Amino acid sequence: MGILEILFLSFIFPVIYASSDCQFSFCGSNNIIIRFPFQREDEQNPYCGYPGFNLICTNNSKTVLKLPYSGVFYVRNINYLAQKIQVYDPDDCLPKRLLSLNVSGSPFIHTLTRNYTFLSCPFQNAGSQFIPIDCLSNSTHFVSAVPSLNLPNPLPASCYVITSLFVPVAGPEQQYDGNFKGEFSQDLVLTWDRPDCRYCESQDQLCGFDRNNNKQLLCFSYQTGK
Repeated sequence: MGILEILFLSFIFPVIYASSDCQFSFCGSNNIIIRFPFQREDEQNPYCGYPGFNLICTNNSKTVLKLPYSGVFYVRNINYLAQKIQVYDPDDCLPKRLLSLNVSGSPFIHTLTRNYTFLSCPFQNAGSQFIPIDCLSNSTHFVSAVPSLNLPNPLPASCYVITSLFVPVAGPEQQYDGNFKGEFSQDLVLTWDRPDCRYCESQDQLCGFDRNNNKQLLCFSYQTGK
C-alpha cells in the first residue's frame, strides 16, 4: 500500500466512524431536518450534537427550541449554511417575547438590532412610524412601538413609555425604506458562531465530531453517513 493510500485511509476512517451512529431526524409539518449541530432531545448521543443545540419534537408536530432565560419558541426553518435558525412565538405575540428576550446561556445570538421605544396610550397612535402591537393592547390601553430616533417630543397626550430596548431585526434594508412595521410581523432570526460548520456546508458536506477526539470537527460526505 502506497504512502498516499495510507494517509487517505487514516483521514477517512475516523470520518466514517464518527458519522455512522448519527442519523437525520425530521420534525414538524414542514419537515424540518434536525442534524448536527442540532439534536433531538430524546435522541441524545454525545457525538451527534453540539452542547446547547437540543430541539424537541412535540406530539403535535412542532419543532421546539427552548432558550434558558426566554422559554419556548417554535422553529420555522434552519439554514445550516448561513447558521441561522428562524423561530416564532407559540402564542403569536413576538413583541411580548422581545420585551424580555435574553439569549444568554444559549449558543445563539442576534447580530442586528434596532432601538425601539414601546408606548402605552389611551388611544391608537396614527402615523407611519407608530407600530400598533395588537396582542399587547386592550380596550383601554393601546401599545405601540416607534423607532427611538423618531420618538416624538413631547409624547402624545396621556401616553407613557413602557420601555426602550434593542429589538432583533432580520436585515438592514428596512432602515432605508421606512417599513418598520414589517420588523414586528417577521419571525425572530438567531444565528450561531460555534460550532463553525460553514466550510463543510459550502462544500456540500456534513459537519460532525471526530469520535476519537470529540473536540475536533470534521467534514464528511453524505454518502459516508449512510
